[in-house]
Amino acid sequence: PARSKRKTHPQAVARITSDLARSDAIFVLDTGLNTLWSANWIRQTGTQRITGSFNNAAVGTAVGQANGIQILDRSKQVIVLTGDGGFNMLMGEFMTAVQHKLPIKVIVYNNSALGLITLEAESVGLAPFREAIEFPNPDFAALARACGAQGFTAKQPGELKKAIADALACEGPAVVDCVVAADEVPNLPHVEASMVGNYALAKIKEAVMAVTG
Repeated sequence: PARSKRKTHPQAVARITSDLARSDAIFVLDTGLNTLWSANWIRQTGTQRITGSFNNAAVGTAVGQANGIQILDRSKQVIVLTGDGGFNMLMGEFMTAVQHKLPIKVIVYNNSALGLITLEAESVGLAPFREAIEFPNPDFAALARACGAQGFTAKQPGELKKAIADALACEGPAVVDCVVAADEVPNLPHVEASMVGNYALAKIKEAVMAVTG
């Protein structure tokens, strides 16, 4: 319980977004660890739809996809759920949304890392090369405002619901910067015993490297 008060769980981002979305909302998922959080915790109702680059697993495409969907029907509620890595790669697409007044909402899982790369390395027993997958992020809410849109930030669990609700209520494009715990492991569709052993091995290697350098 104490930990839950200090850190925002990624699961909460997806579930609160799901609970607040309209019954006909379209969720556009980017590729990465955020895909697992979103797919596991969005509860589709009514005529809601989920889409993304599921066959190609292209990272950074969700905002562009959302723009295309939104321009076809401006009355639809189009919600992007993306990791910070994916949003950083093609955040210029958000400027396109502002330019064309496309009211997409972008929910960013901000863990300052390429989380899926970490998980993939650990699943085969490798200690991830943190210098290559961890990075400082800009203030995504301030970035949205600089582009002429609206931006909201949730750094604490208690700020999450209001930030997402305020963004969804906006008439134009908006970004919600959700600072989430970087050490969360998602529910995987299939787990083998070897993966569990490899994960433990990777953590041991990381601990040794932290001491020896």
